[in-house]
Amino acid sequence: MGQAVSFIIIGVNLCLKKVIIGLIQWVAEDTWSQQLASITNGVFYAQFFNTGILLLLVNANISEHTMIPGHRIVRGPFHDYMPQWYVEVGFKMIYTQMIACVVPWITVFMAFFVPFVKKLLDTKCSLRPFPTKKTGTAAFTSLYSGPDYIIHFKYSGVVNVVYVTMMYGVGMPILFPIAAVNLFTQWICERITLAHIVVLPPALDQKLTVNAISLLKWAPMLLLFNGYWMISNKQIFNNTWEFKDNAFDSMKSEHFVFWGVNWSSPLLLISLASVVL
Repeated sequence: MGQAVSFIIIGVNLCLKKVIIGLIQWVAEDTWSQQLASITNGVFYAQFFNTGILLLLVNANISEHTMIPGHRIVRGPFHDYMPQWYVEVGFKMIYTQMIACVVPWITVFMAFFVPFVKKLLDTKCSLRPFPTKKTGTAAFTSLYSGPDYIIHFKYSGVVNVVYVTMMYGVGMPILFPIAAVNLFTQWICERITLAHIVVLPPALDQKLTVNAISLLKWAPMLLLFNGYWMISNKQIFNNTWEFKDNAFDSMKSEHFVFWGVNWSSPLLLISLASVVL
């Protein structure tokens, strides 16, 4: 069941993508570019929450931080990024990103295989387009020209990979090479898709690219602040421990923002300077 969580996350992301695209198309923006940008943002927010935030919230315990609203509600098994957190939660995030590296290849294969089967059935297995069952030009063109190129949720997928990697990459550096493989895989699959599967894409302005860049510029802030919190963990880097009343209780972290000088101070200073900049 633990390993199945990663597959469930991928499946829920696909469902969220369909639902959000349908809702935003129902709302209908003023221009086509604005609608694509809204779809990009909506799908990204949903995927990032489902992939990078939900697992963290479900397993978090912030009862020590009484100043944070909801500290009595969020009572998961882990008070901090403890060693066991990486085993039980961090592994699921890594596994999800590894599965995401394979999804583009599955998409390309299905994009080749499904039309091939449809053409095979249309021509009675002759593999020639002329003995067709289609009775109209539009239906024939739709079958043999390929689908439209949908680019908006491709942007959201790339941004989601970057955000998850930046948020947890300091504590789990293996996410960086996995993200590099993921982005390279998507680059290859998109070239194959454009060259051999879809029809000629429509001309678009720079709004989608500018929108994606505006989203990506906040990812380093996640790396700095969450990276500081990961590196300042006392159990891993200072061998701190606390007594537990019961064996099944989770050990408290005694982890708070430290304004003195320790091993994580440089990252905290860079984080605060980034906010000012």
